[in-house]
Amino acid sequence: MKAITILTVATMTFSAASAQDAVDFEKQILPILKESCFKCHEKEKEDKGKIKKPKGGLRLDSAEAIIKGGKDYPNENVVAGKPDASWLLKTMALPESDEMAMPPEGKGDRVSAENQALVKKWIESGASFGAWKGVE
Repeated sequence: MKAITILTVATMTFSAASAQDAVDFEKQILPILKESCFKCHEKEKEDKGKIKKPKGGLRLDSAEAIIKGGKDYPNENVVAGKPDASWLLKTMALPESDEMAMPPEGKGDRVSAENQALVKKWIESGASFGAWKGVE
């Protein structure tokens, strides 16, 4: 009986720690995308009389669009559980001098190493969007 109690307490502690370590997309990842990515990767809109389309066909303003990816890397933008296969993270981590680095120079603030680690953790843990579907 004592072994069962210890096992139950250990399981509850692990579950609480896992929940505490979980990355919340809306609270932690979405602000990163809004700050560094939305300028070029949101739905088509009019700006100063011109229609602006999302660069590379990649939108990051809805869960469906994030998973879909862009023209060049469809279905590889975010690969749940596989940060090394996820282009979103790969392009954030490239040196600023790389032509594929995101965001490009002058288009937004580079994503900090701390925030890249957070995005990596979110992808590793399954890239859950929770209840979030997209921005309005």
